[in-house]
Amino acid sequence: MKCPTCNGTGEIATTSAHVGLMICAARHQAKMTQEELASKVGRSRPQIANIEAGRSSFDIKMLSIFAEALGVPAKELIP
Repeated sequence: MKCPTCNGTGEIATTSAHVGLMICAARHQAKMTQEELASKVGRSRPQIANIEAGRSSFDIKMLSIFAEALGVPAKELIP
């Protein structure tokens, strides 16, 4: 029987929009502005806005950087 979430691949399919929403929620929880997060992760504020809105994608290494900057485990940023 295959896993209904990953269909046996071991990968979880998420869209950039979903991950962006999780980053946005974690940022709000940390009481951090987009500008502050941008400074911590080495991006611009517009890039953060685009990531949170799902208009920009990023790799798994960047997810780890976001998690560290927000003080949460990376798995909390994946819906």
